[in-house]
Amino acid sequence: MQLRGFTNPLSPTGSASLVEPPPHHIGSDAIRVLFRAGADLARRYLPEPLEPVEDGVGFAFVADMVKVSDSEPDQAFTAPRRTQYGEGIVGFYATHRGEPGRFSTFIWVTEDWSMGFGTVMGWGKKIGEVRRTHINPYNPAMGPIGPGTKLSGSVSRLGAPVLDVGIEITEAIEASQMPAYGNRGFLLSHQPSPSPTIPTRTSLLGLKLSDVRTGDVFRGKPHLTIHDAVNEDLAPLRDVEPFAAYAFKQGWTTDTVAEVLHDYTPGQGA
Repeated sequence: MQLRGFTNPLSPTGSASLVEPPPHHIGSDAIRVLFRAGADLARRYLPEPLEPVEDGVGFAFVADMVKVSDSEPDQAFTAPRRTQYGEGIVGFYATHRGEPGRFSTFIWVTEDWSMGFGTVMGWGKKIGEVRRTHINPYNPAMGPIGPGTKLSGSVSRLGAPVLDVGIEITEAIEASQMPAYGNRGFLLSHQPSPSPTIPTRTSLLGLKLSDVRTGDVFRGKPHLTIHDAVNEDLAPLRDVEPFAAYAFKQGWTTDTVAEVLHDYTPGQGA
């Protein structure tokens, strides 16, 4: 085959590919709110054989993100729109055979290439509008981030609100004081059948992130509103109990090193 590229669309040189090949180096400026859903409700959102952690702890996350690829190291300068995106997540912490990690049940991003990479890796992404408070410490009305600072983030899609998160910062903490549940992501790779002669393929994957770095961590009072948005399955989560909030910066490297944890019967999904 003469056509080239990491993802469709393939082309003679490969330069039309929606996503360039990993490794991708990612940075986030994030707000994360933790909530308790209860184990029974959390289990409804987790693919078997993942098990929820205590009290069905989940997370709602909104962040400004930046990505640079090994294959295009000058990308942030030459094509900044291919490096910047917003991301919102609702997910749950879980274990697989006792090993902890996190499963991002729903993800909304602002750029098509991020959604395309999600399809490759097994993250369930949709295009949405994501906004987050920006603090400029030189703005006379803002000042530096610290106790009393309020930050918020929102996700909307199809013209309607999906998710609102917020934090009123109470203190700066060390990165080790923020719950992490490991640097392992659980992914659900799902390829539906395009034909009766081609089976649906669904696999639970595990992906360890490398070079994880975390800093500028703050803890505070949480705010969380999950909306019953159209074309989402969030209504059962509207009354979950938020109990902690963190604002932080984090970076890591994502590569195609996922391992298969569980294969599902073709045609039956997860």
